[in-house]
Amino acid sequence: MSGADGMRIFDSHVHLADARFAGMRAQVLARAAEAQVNALLVVAAEAADWPHLLRVRRRFPQVGVAFGLHPWFAHGPHALLRLPEWLRRGQALAVGECGLDFGAGRASRAAQEALLLPQLKLARDMDLPVILHAHKSEDVLAMHLARLPGLRGVVHGFHGSQQQADKFLRLGFYLGIGAAITYPNAQRLRALVASLPLDRVLLESDAPDQPPFGRSRPNEPAFVLDMLTVLAELQRISVEAMAELTWQNAASLFGMPNTMRLNDGRLAAAHAHCVG
Repeated sequence: MSGADGMRIFDSHVHLADARFAGMRAQVLARAAEAQVNALLVVAAEAADWPHLLRVRRRFPQVGVAFGLHPWFAHGPHALLRLPEWLRRGQALAVGECGLDFGAGRASRAAQEALLLPQLKLARDMDLPVILHAHKSEDVLAMHLARLPGLRGVVHGFHGSQQQADKFLRLGFYLGIGAAITYPNAQRLRALVASLPLDRVLLESDAPDQPPFGRSRPNEPAFVLDMLTVLAELQRISVEAMAELTWQNAASLFGMPNTMRLNDGRLAAAHAHCVG
């Protein structure tokens, strides 16, 4: 599947520091550009990701970065203290990925909130959007967001209910739409996504995880075209129109500069020797 001529696509959530991309990051970016995924927001999960993402951002103009601390991981005692410096140093477009995950085997709610709340306040103080992970925690997360007026951001990989979606939308947040909508049995989610306001949706791959239906692992940003196609079908508009709408939504939320764009894979391929 290939994109239409002149289309530009923004992938708002990629974990390029993941070890599964080792030795192939430049090629992954080149394939993304060939699929007209011309801008990507590369998201950190832990402090160990930050230096690598900074190097990637400096070498690839189509990449923006977000630095944050994910609830799945144990973070050193100084990670939160170092986060503001890295956000400034990396010219970050967002704080994240951070959030709450109340699934089995995760840290306690209190421990997760102690990690999340300073990141939310930091995002508001620095006037940056926040990229939120939410699993079995949407209502609690919405409660915290309501207590921080002026905060903006996206709930990535949204899988919640219509009621929960409405809460986030009323708070001014965007919803990240990923590979789950490409699965034929995801009827509830598809129905919800079909009803979302077009000015509040973002497109994301969440690569290397969450490959779309029929794709092999690892997932890649180039595959976001699959999500785009289904999203356009659900919203009953053209693929080209949906690509442009989600591009504009990302630009509005993240303040993405126009220079974060490639028309094809040539520049990414030219940098293949720089990034492993």
